[in-house]
Amino acid sequence: LSTRRIVSTIPRGETLTPAPVHQAQTTPTQQETNVPTPDPNDPAWVYPSEQQFYNAMKRKGYQPDAQSMHTVVSIHNAVNERTWSLVQKWEATLHDCPNPRLVRFLGRPDDRSPRALFNEYVLMKSPPFDRHDWVVDRGDGVERRYVIDFYDGNPQTGGFTGSQKSKKPVSMHLDVRPALDDPMAAVDRVRMGFREMLPGIFGELDELQKNNKSLGRKMTMLQPKAAASAAASDKAYADCTKTRS
Repeated sequence: LSTRRIVSTIPRGETLTPAPVHQAQTTPTQQETNVPTPDPNDPAWVYPSEQQFYNAMKRKGYQPDAQSMHTVVSIHNAVNERTWSLVQKWEATLHDCPNPRLVRFLGRPDDRSPRALFNEYVLMKSPPFDRHDWVVDRGDGVERRYVIDFYDGNPQTGGFTGSQKSKKPVSMHLDVRPALDDPMAAVDRVRMGFREMLPGIFGELDELQKNNKSLGRKMTMLQPKAAASAAASDKAYADCTKTRS
């Protein structure tokens, strides 16, 4: 199995919390002994290697297929990149923060979120096969938590277990939203809900706001030139007045 680790596009936020077990290999195998440990100050998160992922799954009681680990790790990395893009969408759309940072994350596969419980027992939908909590920082030092429920879009795949139960393409649905840790998170959910229900109206409003910002920047750039032009005009008028006198 490969011991190569891939750098993600997810920027790393500052944290004193130790990395999750599959990010920090505490008991390296013989194959991993000579693998360089990623710099903790690296600006982006680094994904586990195929060997690390295989070992982590064995520790959790799974029976992974070594031959499928390349595919499993590729899917894992792609899902994380997609998840981060959805977190960025929330941050950029509602808080004008296009560059948040991921401080830490926690896998909670055995903990059902309130929404997942509602979907399962009230709406009679299939439960998620995994859950993560991601904590992000907008650059102001305040941590904000996101809840991600992972749903299997193709029941025949048997979830994300690393097995080869089906040759069909893997299909997943990601339910990403801010955790209800404060009232503002509830407000954000309502705002995003209206945006998803009325994309045309909010799209036009976003475009109008974008144009207003662009106009504001242009006005700011023109202000020094306008001031200089006014000063030159005033000087010319004063010189003309003196000449007539």
